[in-house]
Parts: sequence; structure tokens; C-alpha cells
Amino acid sequence: MGILSVLHKQRPAATEVGDSTIENASLTFTVRRTFDASVEAVWDAIDDAHAWEWLPFPGVGVRYDSPERGVGMIREMGSPHGIYRALWVERERFWRYEPYQRITFGVVSGTWIQYLLVREYAENMDFATNVNGGTDLSWDVAVTPRLPFRFAKYAPALWRLAYREVGLGPGLKRRVAELDARRSESIPSTNGHRPRRVIKASAGEQK
Repeated sequence: MGILSVLHKQRPAATEVGDSTIENASLTFTVRRTFDASVEAVWDAIDDAHAWEWLPFPGVGVRYDSPERGVGMIREMGSPHGIYRALWVERERFWRYEPYQRITFGVVSGTWIQYLLVREYAENMDFATNVNGGTDLSWDVAVTPRLPFRFAKYAPALWRLAYREVGLGPGLKRRVAELDARRSESIPSTNGHRPRRVIKASAGEQK
């Protein structure tokens, strides 16, 4: 077996992913960020084929097995394109997919670096329009590191900082702003003015 075959080989996660992956994880934390943009723009930034390309690592991005979206879909995340595939590719399966509201997914297999460091991994993201017309994003992360990396579970504050400032940092903000501007330009004007964003009342506010 050649070296590339070894580096590209997918190795299964320790267990089947599901809610139990999150419930039983040795480390869980939540990151929150508010965007001055529509929930559609934030969702599209996370969900489209260019997701995570804003991360400051070589070749990072996603590749979907199919253009179809929904529960059960699989995507590759990490460095899935070209020569970068030898670095890090994990395959993620979605068991919740509620457009503009919620996604939940976990790693079903990964290449060597994922396998060596992480036993189980899952994420849940909730999207909500706030009272100012922007978007609140809540990102739950659950990870069970393998033995050589087990010490990482004792530093949740560092994980939270990294995910907030890098994962949901300036790169994502720029991407969301770009998509929001593009979406606004595509909305027909009324009497020369753009329609104001509609803010939906919560259940408790509705009469």
C-alpha cells in the first residue's frame, strides 16, 4: 500500500453518530455569535459549497457527496481537494437538517490525523432571527479526544475561544456580509426602496 493510500484511508469513528455522541462526549461547549445579516445569509455561508474556506489553514473547505440537501447526507470537511487531501479529511453525516433553523451532524470516519486525535465528534447549530433583524447563531460542539489528546478536555475555555475567534471570526463575518449584500440586491425594490426585513415575533409575543 502506497503512502498516499495510507494518508487518504478513511477510518471509522468509535461509534455510530447520533444524539448520544453529544450526550456522552467528554468535552462539550457552546459558542454564540450575532450577525448583522439575514438568517438566510448566515445559513448559506455555513451550508454552501464554500463553507469553512475562511479558516486560515491550507486547502480547508467542504465537499458534498451530492448536491441534494437533507437528513442523512454526507459531506467531507477538512482539506478535501487536490494534494491537500493527505492532510485531514473527515466525513460527516447529518441527522438533523432544518433549513434556516438547525443542523446537527457528526463525524463517521476520518483520515489519519482525525483518527489519531479524536474518538467521537459532533456539532449542532441553531439559527434564529433576533429582534433587530440580525441573526443569532448558537454552535454546540461535542468531542471525545483519544488518549494522546485526552488532556484537551480540561481546557474548554481555549476550545471556545478558538472556535469563536477563528471558526466564527472575521472570515465568516466577511462571507456573511458578502452573501447578505448579494441577497439584498436580488430582492425587488418597491417605489425605489428596498423592502424592510420582516422580523417574526416569537410564540410568546404573538396574539
